[in-house]
Amino acid sequence: MTTTSFRLDDDLENQLNSIAKNLSRSKSWIINDALRLYIAREEKKQQMLRETEEALADLEAGRVVSGEEVMKWLETWGTANETKAPKL
Repeated sequence: MTTTSFRLDDDLENQLNSIAKNLSRSKSWIINDALRLYIAREEKKQQMLRETEEALADLEAGRVVSGEEVMKWLETWGTANETKAPKL
């Protein structure tokens, strides 16, 4: 495990001390937990951005299925004549 130094605003330091005391946890534990959550959220945002860019590229390239085709397919769900998903 490594050590990293950084500056905290006074109000943030006070809140961190209060939370650490209330949870009976160290400030390091709380900071690590907060960073894990932040990093996971940022990674999810990056994944969503990549997927959006891919979807836009598909749209621009004409790789789409019409809403009408999708609705026809959905109407067959749960019936004896259920069809496969429409292809691009």
